[in-house]
Amino acid sequence: MIMKKAGIIFYVAILTSLVACKGKDWNTEWELVDISDSWAYAYVNYALNKITDKGADGGIIKTIVNDTLCREYHHLSNSKDGDSIKVVSTLVQIGDSTILTIDGYRYSKKFYAHLYTIEPGIINYGGKFHIDFYEIGKTTPWAWSEIIYRKDYDYSYSRKAATVGWY
Repeated sequence: MIMKKAGIIFYVAILTSLVACKGKDWNTEWELVDISDSWAYAYVNYALNKITDKGADGGIIKTIVNDTLCREYHHLSNSKDGDSIKVVSTLVQIGDSTILTIDGYRYSKKFYAHLYTIEPGIINYGGKFHIDFYEIGKTTPWAWSEIIYRKDYDYSYSRKAATVGWY
């Protein structure tokens, strides 16, 4: 009886270690949604939140201007163990209109991604943020994600959760 229990425990331990060695499959839909929502917050929401009269730096768009204001946010990172990031968020005010464009790439050991706004950008809080996911060494994307932003009259803007699909 003790030998049977020990054998079962040993068998379960072997199966557990085999499953653990394989690792978790990272490209499931919910993981891509989570990644996409996180990146949208970092690159789109960060810039859109600058269009305000509030905040520590006072925001950049306070009143209607007769000229053009432009601010770029450069998101750069390169680490041995993490992502390499080169993304630029460009926020432009022309009169009482605002335009946000995003373009850039994130690289990791498993994949790389092209992050961008659909032309002509997010205008007055409305538009689409798109991400194409690529396998390392390949030039054709295998998955995509899109987040839709829109003007919200109760708040400055709202956004839908990321939609994910495969090419």
